Amino acid sequence: MIKFENVGKVFTQKKNKVNALQDINLEIETGDIFGLIGFSGAGKSTLLRTINALEKPTSGKITVDGNDIYSLSPKELRAKRKTIGMIFQQFNILETKTVWENIALPLKLNHTPKKEIEERVDQMLKFVELEDKRDEYPGKLSGGQKQRIGIARALATRPSILLSDEATSALDPKTTDSILALLKKINRELGVTIVIVTHEMNVISSICNHVAVMEAGRIVEQGNVIDIFSEPKADITKNFVKTVIQDEVPEKLLQSIYEDTRNYKLLRLKFQSSDSTESVLAQVNKKFDIETNILFANISEIQEQILGIHIVQIIGSDIEIKKAEQYFTLHGVGYKELEEYKEELKEVV
Repeated sequence: MIKFENVGKVFTQKKNKVNALQDINLEIETGDIFGLIGFSGAGKSTLLRTINALEKPTSGKITVDGNDIYSLSPKELRAKRKTIGMIFQQFNILETKTVWENIALPLKLNHTPKKEIEERVDQMLKFVELEDKRDEYPGKLSGGQKQRIGIARALATRPSILLSDEATSALDPKTTDSILALLKKINRELGVTIVIVTHEMNVISSICNHVAVMEAGRIVEQGNVIDIFSEPKADITKNFVKTVIQDEVPEKLLQSIYEDTRNYKLLRLKFQSSDSTESVLAQVNKKFDIETNILFANISEIQEQILGIHIVQIIGSDIEIKKAEQYFTLHGVGYKELEEYKEELKEVV
């Protein structure tokens, strides 16, 4: 486990103090894939670098696998760092060395026996699917292949933790998907805890189990990815989620229901299963004296789970609408009334 307790970090720039991290409290479970997301300057990379002591916090405590990392002796810290691999946006590989030599470098620095180096590097080449590139120089390779070198090098010392600092930001979407698939494989097959820094919510939705959203050095929201996507609370989180899931009713549809004088509610429905919201709505229409009008629908796959968001106008008496709401609850469909849209209706006309 990686645990942050009241962690703060202050930088001094031209006699001005910058609070890069403020009151960080966070736990990352062993074996998790955890995302840190925020805009540039949010403090996410600084937070990441405190895990392997590349940045020392001004205040607070950080423990990694039960060890207070900043109370370790220099020798103990060097040993601890061997259990923490790191990959970067710009790859940080040596252009004058072959693929094989780049991957072997940390093993040579650790004075690993030659035979063991050869065996381990060959294992890593196979794992990242670069066996046919072992004697090539990085200049001849694509960005995705270079990142695979960086990943293989980071894994060479058999770390239990892998830190990823914007590792897919310089890659095209297709290559990004392949690197994320490789990271999933590392987590699944090697049991490595992965901490990912990114500003792309699609990366979070694709690979992470948990996420912390950062703004101005603070964590403004954290939790299970599916919960954060389905019920974002902080404004910045809502903005990030909208890059993956839109759940706003188009203005024209708002206008279409403005003159509806019947009794109705606007509900935001959320479902997380293989069952279709449409089938639930069909049953509601059959069982109760109501009419439903779907104003917006979105279905997304988040971490191999289906997340459906529907905004529905439910027309009928208060009693019948209440029965429909109870039916939603009974069948695992979350709902909440959208009072704000009624205010928007007034502004539209």
